[in-house]
Amino acid sequence: MLSKERLYGAADFDLLCHQASDNERLRLHKNIHSDYGDPCQRLFIAMQPGSYVPPHRHSNPAKSETFVVLQGRIGLIFFDDTGQMRSAVEVGPSANFVLCDIPPGVWHTAISLETDSVFLEVKPGPFCPISPTDLAPWAPSSGTVGTGEYLNSLCSQFKLASTKSGYNPINSTPGASKSQ
Repeated sequence: MLSKERLYGAADFDLLCHQASDNERLRLHKNIHSDYGDPCQRLFIAMQPGSYVPPHRHSNPAKSETFVVLQGRIGLIFFDDTGQMRSAVEVGPSANFVLCDIPPGVWHTAISLETDSVFLEVKPGPFCPISPTDLAPWAPSSGTVGTGEYLNSLCSQFKLASTKSGYNPINSTPGASKSQ
């Protein structure tokens, strides 16, 4: 009888991080669940600094979401219904917390605070794309005007600056290098 257990380790994360670096969104996921209908959706997400995840919630349908940061550091930011930041927390092996459980309906976003950050995301299935009503109306959509500035305002909660779109508020130099 063949074993169905699957093991993941540093080499898998290195490859996922490399692929995320080459991805336009600067992040990439690898599903662990076998299909989108599984009752428990599990995936690894590699995220690089400068990746923008538009603030969103999971209320339609209502689903909780759990993040376990396995390497690097992720910044999680939580908002009220008007877009005012309620709190921001660093999560990762070198931070005070490695896991964050987000209840259904809570506005949130995630940013990478360190190169090659990897986290495990777990939420109830089946997979359901985010409803348009669960995308924050007060935040820019991916790739739209103002995204870089908004991402930098999020990064500033952690004393970081994104270099996405060449904008760097630390020195206000358009076209700043991604290597900063």
